[in-house]
Amino acid sequence: MPEPSWTVVVPVKHLGAAKSRLRGALPGVPHEELALALAADTVRAVRACPAVAEVLVVTADPRVAAAVGAAGARVVPDPAAGLNAAFRHGAAAAGPHAAVAGLTADLPALRPAELAAALRAVTTGPPGVRGFVADTPGSGTVLLAAPAGVPLDPRFGVGSAAAHAASGARPLSGDWPTLRRDVDTAADLAAAARLGPGPRTAALLAATPAGRLGYGAGMQGTVATYDPSTRSGVLLLDDGTELPFPARAFDASGLRLLRLGQRVRIERDAAGEVVRVTLPTMA
Repeated sequence: MPEPSWTVVVPVKHLGAAKSRLRGALPGVPHEELALALAADTVRAVRACPAVAEVLVVTADPRVAAAVGAAGARVVPDPAAGLNAAFRHGAAAAGPHAAVAGLTADLPALRPAELAAALRAVTTGPPGVRGFVADTPGSGTVLLAAPAGVPLDPRFGVGSAAAHAASGARPLSGDWPTLRRDVDTAADLAAAARLGPGPRTAALLAATPAGRLGYGAGMQGTVATYDPSTRSGVLLLDDGTELPFPARAFDASGLRLLRLGQRVRIERDAAGEVVRVTLPTMA
């Protein structure tokens, strides 16, 4: 039986808002360059997959559109209604008779053969049943695939693996480490680096001094809210991203209080959570 041809939908946020937990992960590398590299390497790998007929990128960012268009992807404007809306919009653009797979845009180490194997598992499974692949931790989703004529019905977001299973999609299992390795934090990026990322991400990693792959410890922000009773609040990053911080981050700061509009230095752990806020002049 010939292998089916899939349309793979890859939504990509505006680079300024994408992958916020990776800010500062590569010192000296503009954040937008890293976000673009992750998406471009993901699309490059999908384009090389023998099971894929078309890659459809849903984005409103002109730099993303230019990069993936040059790689042979078709670009569809983002409806700006969230990630699942972008997946649905891309699936609709693929047409009613297409086999459609939704894929996250942060798989820089993806091997085309692993994607082909996962899509084959959908085809050889129960007829008319969607399949999904969970990320490495197991709670998220990196791939959701629907056979021709079956709605994609995406449920991406926090706890998406359980949400997709509850919606009737079948969890797919296989030895697919590069497909499962999405990148949300600096620790994820280090893991992807060990798997061997695509050329754009590899070039950025190669330009980073050894041992400097970190957790955004040099990042700075402005205090947007602070509640003395809970010792927690929200920081505003320079691109407008809001970053909450818990009481433990304030307790580790050595400060007695924070003022609205105060400039602070942010330290985060491998999961991207804020663990300490200090004044920029403090060690």
